[in-house]
Amino acid sequence: MHRSSLPLTHLDIVCQSLRCLPPLEGLVIAESAVKKGLVQLPALRERFPAPREKAIRGLVASVRPQSGSIIETMARYLLEEAGLMVEVQANVPGMGHLDLLVDNLLGIEADGYAFHSSRAAYREDRRRWNVTVVRGVPTLRVTFEMLQGEPQVFVRMVQQALATYRAAQ
Repeated sequence: MHRSSLPLTHLDIVCQSLRCLPPLEGLVIAESAVKKGLVQLPALRERFPAPREKAIRGLVASVRPQSGSIIETMARYLLEEAGLMVEVQANVPGMGHLDLLVDNLLGIEADGYAFHSSRAAYREDRRRWNVTVVRGVPTLRVTFEMLQGEPQVFVRMVQQALATYRAAQ
């Protein structure tokens, strides 16, 4: 807990989050603030000039405002930390965007219950998933609970799926 007699700006809060929280938590807060327009990415980059803040600059450099959700940010971070190449909001013709495309081979759809609970959303999810199969983009669907509670299981699952599909090519 930090105390201050001055009113804190959104930028101050994001900077403290990046300094004090575990990297993934800091990144989620920073990316959300940038995406919502509460913090400007150039201003955030300028706040960490010291050599000792290299790790924080690396986190700030990984902020992707085009990310669609916190779940996507979490998945992307875990996969990049495992050394995988991750494209955010990859375009799939006839489908629209895919949340993540890993190593230009495997799709990831990060599903939160709040946006996938109506009948229409359910049908649209199935349509989109079917298009990825027809287009030859195998796609895994992951939940917040998996990313939060079993991050190693998630990364292992992605690595296994990549190995399976590479062997089939």
